[in-house]
Amino acid sequence: MNFNIIRKTVGIILCIEAAFMLPPLALGLFDGDAGAVRGFLAAIFAVLALGLPCSLIPNRDRAVGARDSFVIVALAWIIISLFGAIPFYVSGVIPSISGSIFETISGFTTTGATIIDNVEAAPRAILLWRSITNWIGGMGVLVFLLAIAPVARESGSMYLLRAEFPGPMAAKLVPRMQKSAKLLYEIYIFMTALQIILLFVGHVPLFDSINIALSTASTGGFSIKNDSMASYGAYAQTVTLIFMTLCSMSFSIFYCLLAREFYRIRKSHELRFFAIAVSVVALIMGVSNAARFASFGEGLLHSLFQVVSIISTTCYVSIDASFWSPFVWSLLMVLMITGPMSGSTGGGMKLSRVMILAKSTYRALARTITPNSVHLIHLDDEIVEEDTVASVNSFAIAYFMAVVLTAVVLSIDGLSFGDGMLAGISSLGNVGYGIDSNTFTMGVSQLSLLSKGVLCFDMFLGRLEIFPMLILFAPDTWKR
Repeated sequence: MNFNIIRKTVGIILCIEAAFMLPPLALGLFDGDAGAVRGFLAAIFAVLALGLPCSLIPNRDRAVGARDSFVIVALAWIIISLFGAIPFYVSGVIPSISGSIFETISGFTTTGATIIDNVEAAPRAILLWRSITNWIGGMGVLVFLLAIAPVARESGSMYLLRAEFPGPMAAKLVPRMQKSAKLLYEIYIFMTALQIILLFVGHVPLFDSINIALSTASTGGFSIKNDSMASYGAYAQTVTLIFMTLCSMSFSIFYCLLAREFYRIRKSHELRFFAIAVSVVALIMGVSNAARFASFGEGLLHSLFQVVSIISTTCYVSIDASFWSPFVWSLLMVLMITGPMSGSTGGGMKLSRVMILAKSTYRALARTITPNSVHLIHLDDEIVEEDTVASVNSFAIAYFMAVVLTAVVLSIDGLSFGDGMLAGISSLGNVGYGIDSNTFTMGVSQLSLLSKGVLCFDMFLGRLEIFPMLILFAPDTWKR
């Protein structure tokens, strides 16, 4: 265990967090909001007080193993979430420490569930910070660090990317790891900026455009309106729909477009599965609710918007959630579990894992019928390694065990097992639906500290894909 590089890397990440707090601090000064200014000044001071000394630790050995990478990623996300809660608490927007931490974890993990009842009354600086936490969490703070500075040797950088970047098969886009991380963030920044421009030219206020784009690119879903996207016009909803769709796709697809490697896009089974799932569910929703819409175009927009919003785990709404029938929500619940493509900014299990699980189940059935047969699992016309299959199976088991345990713990506070399962799926999938006061039988603020803690842990599990968090509790992890 390389403790020096762990401390140094976490210290650098804290300094990066302080830099991201500067825009909302400046906005608070511009608006003359004394509470917000106090909150961000206190947070920046606290972050730098710990981060600067750690970042200056000399470390000549830049060797990082898989175990070090898991620990760095898990600790970094926990620590930035704790310090990121300071502006919410000190400003008085969220009066409880546990509520402030919940809001920040929900932001960084791109879950998007909020305990603020009236977000339109919150200071603009706080709203901007919420959206920034979404944006940082979407691509990952470690990926950002890798993009701007070589903190580890090439092999160690690959471990860091695999520990943080969503999906079962994270790989280099280009030969050098730092260039891969830089390319990912260039694509990410370009899509964010493009959405801001398109929204702004469509007469959406600049502040609204920035916040919507930050939360859309990250598929986080924090909104600055109480009704999410419902109060915006069809133009803003259509632009947001397009970018939610793009950010549900693997970023390797955009690299293939830039490199003109179209054959890799054509053979992507996961992309095909994504397109079919979205089209089929949206068609069912549109047909079953056709009579309730004023026109075909309106029905198509709202159906597609809701499907893409859920499968991308953004969880914006363009129409009141009660509009859809229980049958429709049961279909959307399935999409909450599957999530979008691996290598996207979305949460959930990822479609590639679902495909591997389905093929693994079929293979088990085939082996039962013909015991001596050989069945290999293929994805995108390539053989999936057995280690990857085993890892996906373990992930699925851990995922559903966590959902059930979450439902059991939440039942202590009086929630039904169904509500608890919804909250577990939503928090592990980083969706956000079902763990706020709009959809719970009680608000998050009314839950016990234990229940809040479980939901926060679930959000971390979901964003870091379970194993980086669990490894912190293994005694062998901390041995030198």
